[in-house]
Amino acid sequence: MKNLQAKIFCFVLVIVFSLCYVSCTKKSVQETITIGVLEGPSAVSFIKMIDKEHFVDNKKVKIIVKDEPAQIQAMMMRNELDFAVIPTVMAANLYNKGVKYRMVACPIWGTLYMLTNDEDIRTLNDLTSKDVAVFGRGLTADILTQHILKQENVNCNSIDYRFNSNVELTQAFIAGEVKTAVISEPYVSMLLDQNPDIRIVRKLTPQRYTEDTGNNSFVQSAFLVSDKFAKHHPHLISKINDAYVNSCNFVNENPETAAELMVKNKITTSIEIAAKSIELCNIQYVAAFALFRELYSYLNVFYTHNPESIGGKIPGNDFIYQPYQ
Repeated sequence: MKNLQAKIFCFVLVIVFSLCYVSCTKKSVQETITIGVLEGPSAVSFIKMIDKEHFVDNKKVKIIVKDEPAQIQAMMMRNELDFAVIPTVMAANLYNKGVKYRMVACPIWGTLYMLTNDEDIRTLNDLTSKDVAVFGRGLTADILTQHILKQENVNCNSIDYRFNSNVELTQAFIAGEVKTAVISEPYVSMLLDQNPDIRIVRKLTPQRYTEDTGNNSFVQSAFLVSDKFAKHHPHLISKINDAYVNSCNFVNENPETAAELMVKNKITTSIEIAAKSIELCNIQYVAAFALFRELYSYLNVFYTHNPESIGGKIPGNDFIYQPYQ
């Protein structure tokens, strides 16, 4: 009898501990909202939420900052992020391959610039018979560069693909290995500050796209939400949006304070450069459902050049998160 009672007691304990474990695990998952962002403009746009712990319905918002888009992509494929900010082209590619994150907004509107310290290059037409370096063959900078050169009938000598990242290309530019390159913020501001002979030849915005939409920016970045989070916590998405919009507005309205926070949180080392960088980051939160025309015009540039760059097809309208469905 005692043995039976002992067995029952042990069995009950196992059940209780199991329930407690499951309860605690669920609670910990629910109490943390994870957002993956990249160093540079994406991190700058979140600076207010990075600097001070942010909570939504008593759930801590955790901002995870990574060096390269591939790192964020890997976390998305493992479903480790509730939200993420990555290049729109990569977002479309992942969506077409079954990684279900939908586009909530575009927060960053073009951070790629063609820089040169070649005295002979003042405009795009001066690139004839010159070399241009880009980072990442087949990625956003490469395809936009090729598209713009073709659009404006400029025949450069070659496109230099030796460099795999924005950091590598910036270092090569500083070392004098290249004289003309397509580089993204925050390194554009740093280079312009370091060397007065460096100048911007052109912001990488397709001319035809600019004429069609009547503005000087394009849908370069995507703020995404996972289908899993949208299904289980739809009421929290608007609250995260509000917090993010507030951070974006804070950066634009208080550039000097934002620059101080960028240095404080080790996004950059110079307040002066950080302040200059904010303008070139082109931060402006616009909801994706208001960007159908702009988004698909932008993705069509990549589809026309190389369909595989966005996963073989332009994603359907369900790629865009609809808050009122």
